[in-house]
Amino acid sequence: MIAPVAIIGGGWAGCAAAVTLAAADIPVVLYETAPVLGGRARRVERDGLPLDNGQHILLAAYQRTLELMTLVHGERAARAQFLRRPLSIVPFSAMQQDALALLARHAPGRLGLLVGLLSARGLSWRERIANIGWFRNLERTGFVRPPHETVAKMMSPLPPRVARLLWEPLCLAALNTPVADASAQVFANVLRASFAGAGDASDFLLPTTDLSALFPDAAAQFVTARGGSVRLGAHAQIVTAGRNDIVLAVDGNAEMAAAVIVAVGPHQLRQAFAAEVLAQHPSLSAAIGALERLAYEPIVTIWLGYAAVIAMPGPIARLDDAPGQWVLDRPDVLARAAAGDHSPFAQLLAVVISASGPHMASPHAELARTVDAQLRRLQPALPPCVWSQVIAEKRATYACTPQRPHPSGPRFAPGIHLAGDYVDTEYPATLEAAVRSGIATAEAVLVDRN
Repeated sequence: MIAPVAIIGGGWAGCAAAVTLAAADIPVVLYETAPVLGGRARRVERDGLPLDNGQHILLAAYQRTLELMTLVHGERAARAQFLRRPLSIVPFSAMQQDALALLARHAPGRLGLLVGLLSARGLSWRERIANIGWFRNLERTGFVRPPHETVAKMMSPLPPRVARLLWEPLCLAALNTPVADASAQVFANVLRASFAGAGDASDFLLPTTDLSALFPDAAAQFVTARGGSVRLGAHAQIVTAGRNDIVLAVDGNAEMAAAVIVAVGPHQLRQAFAAEVLAQHPSLSAAIGALERLAYEPIVTIWLGYAAVIAMPGPIARLDDAPGQWVLDRPDVLARAAAGDHSPFAQLLAVVISASGPHMASPHAELARTVDAQLRRLQPALPPCVWSQVIAEKRATYACTPQRPHPSGPRFAPGIHLAGDYVDTEYPATLEAAVRSGIATAEAVLVDRN
């Protein structure tokens, strides 16, 4: 019997690796300690509501994720997983005085952004022209930035209002790192993919289902339909790692593997290896030690249920950062909730606060009241808030800083590979980076087998 490829960790990277191998007819066993797949982008049940542990908005530029979703769902079903909308920054309320209203258009390259800027409200003509010139300069340099440069430094030629109203919120949403600390090169990579490629690459893809159903659950069905297996609630550790024999301890039992892909968070890597294995492979131990020095940034989602329908300018809107940054309308959650399992409310909103800040010191109930008061200040006629839930992911992403530690893998020892958003060097800690790393790791395993 041929030993399978073992994948430790059922987040988006592990699921992407499993699907890629299963599509190549390689037997796979996927181990996940949690009762649900998805890792840091997963379904969380609260009061009968299938919530997400955070809001993960995809861009149409994130092609590898879309390719795998099409593979596991089928083309028509994959399209149904999203509301696709042109990139927009629209204020939640007309009472937001110093606010930008921008809607990108579908056009080749930066033309869509150019048209959006020319028609935007809240910027002077001088600010619009300066913004276009700044972006053209990025294009001329091939979107290559100095290694130590921060986004704040990269934006220094811009008028301050342009930076604050347009690029700072997009940087925080994409990198989950404040502009003063965020990597200019990684943000430039996102801008290149979104605004210098296909005309619709900057589109927002807003999920119409929970994050586990969006890809991981369908990935598990894809793998099992091809003879693989997915084992939830399973704790796996590599205890022997020779060239021809890899042994895992899985809940006290020994299991063989032809190769292992470790796709857990950086802070969990050491737990995936017995001490003897790390001693046997110093380069692997050194890589784990470097990744343990990564700093992290949180994402907090404040879910609010209202007794009546609220006027929203669209499915996603900008707030005034006091403290909420974005608000998303999530009618899909109510539509999927079990009848009678949740409090009777008419509308469910998800307010997002990215990165660290004073809000992290607030008790959850107090933070929910603060955010409700923020929305009420912007829309005084808001109906009563009758339900709330705060979900704080303290290690939602690594801090995407210049020259942050990253491994040079994905292969770190014979038969041992690492996958995760922290392995990808081009994109920030996004679902796309996780998927790209999972695919790259699976392809490395396929090369080893040939």
